[in-house]
Amino acid sequence: MKKLDDIQKQIWEHSAQVDLPSPPDKELVWMRLSQQMNISDTDSNLNNGQNQQRFVQPTDSFWSRIKPRLNYAVALGLALVVSLPYAYDSITTETLITKTTDFQTIQLPDGSTINLNAGSKIKYKKDFNTNHRTLTLSGEAYFDVKKGKTPFVINTDHGQVTVLGTSFNVRARNDGFEVGVNSGIVKVSNETKAVILHKGQMLDVDSKFDETNLQQVFYGNYPDWMNNKFVCDKTPLSEICGEVERTFGIKFEFTDPSVSDLTITGVIDAKNLNSVLSTISLLAQHEFKFDGDICTII
Repeated sequence: MKKLDDIQKQIWEHSAQVDLPSPPDKELVWMRLSQQMNISDTDSNLNNGQNQQRFVQPTDSFWSRIKPRLNYAVALGLALVVSLPYAYDSITTETLITKTTDFQTIQLPDGSTINLNAGSKIKYKKDFNTNHRTLTLSGEAYFDVKKGKTPFVINTDHGQVTVLGTSFNVRARNDGFEVGVNSGIVKVSNETKAVILHKGQMLDVDSKFDETNLQQVFYGNYPDWMNNKFVCDKTPLSEICGEVERTFGIKFEFTDPSVSDLTITGVIDAKNLNSVLSTISLLAQHEFKFDGDICTII
């Protein structure tokens, strides 16, 4: 073995004087190692959770963007479902409406003629006169029906009118129901009863049909509105005023509401509004005040 030189010898001597630590306890070292491993696993799980959150966030963002569109699509689909029957009805149905002061004459596909009074409406399918002749009336109209192989049927809220070929008037308004026959035979029916009307007969009822309700048309040139007349036979003043409102486009008011229940009898010439108002005032024995399009019965 070689002798140490002076420097090496000094290093050796100093090293011998240093106290070295005792070797670590194996169990203590293993416990610390296990704790370190657990901490690493926890950090790893947290990182995975953060990664998942970062992954989920784009999904939430995507849903928040698409949800309004889905809601719109669903709403649009529901709107289409609801509107399709109305759209189909408008495509397959003819509708004719007369407003206040408006009168129309309509020629139907079967050659029949309808004179539609003011404030009235009729509807019928565009295949009218193929295998049916059915229409719906709201308001008042005079019919001159041509004979045909299928019955001519008029549906109203009050009842149904059925004919083969005749001329007659139908009034189906909120304040009453009337059918009057000028020629031929007409059947008027509801869910429980049916009444047959012949030429010159009239049915004027609110809710029920019965032979005892039949009466004779008591004046010529029926119906009155077709001849510029208002024929009153114990007719409530409110009903007459309603007809005047539709014919001339005015509005009635009553200072005393009970006056509207008065009944009047007489014939009113409907060619001129001033003449109509003067006659109503005379028959009702009440004065009126006219301002703009408002007529107040005092």
